[in-house]
Amino acid sequence: MVHHDHLVRSTTHAPASATTGGFAIPTQFRGDQPATMEARYADGTNAGPADWTPFKEFWTHFQPDYAAGTILLKPEFFAEVDDGPVTLTFHFWSRARTTYLITKSGATVTGS
Repeated sequence: MVHHDHLVRSTTHAPASATTGGFAIPTQFRGDQPATMEARYADGTNAGPADWTPFKEFWTHFQPDYAAGTILLKPEFFAEVDDGPVTLTFHFWSRARTTYLITKSGATVTGS
């Protein structure tokens, strides 16, 4: 069995800046849907709630908004994220993966 980490119609993200009250990652889903999200600090340790795992809870910590073209990172996620860079890895049902780097500084979040 061959494992594919990408598709011709792969999902893409755009840079964004907002607050921890509701950070929306601009996303072109291109027909795909996220299955789960991992969050890790720069040193590889798990970031965010339930830090015994890198995987975060769908709908409680993040949720897609297909109509708006975003993936929303919720305040419940940021409540347990330390300041600094966090790498997010989104796993999609197609088996594609995308990464997105956010940096939290107090209540401000930037992403690329």
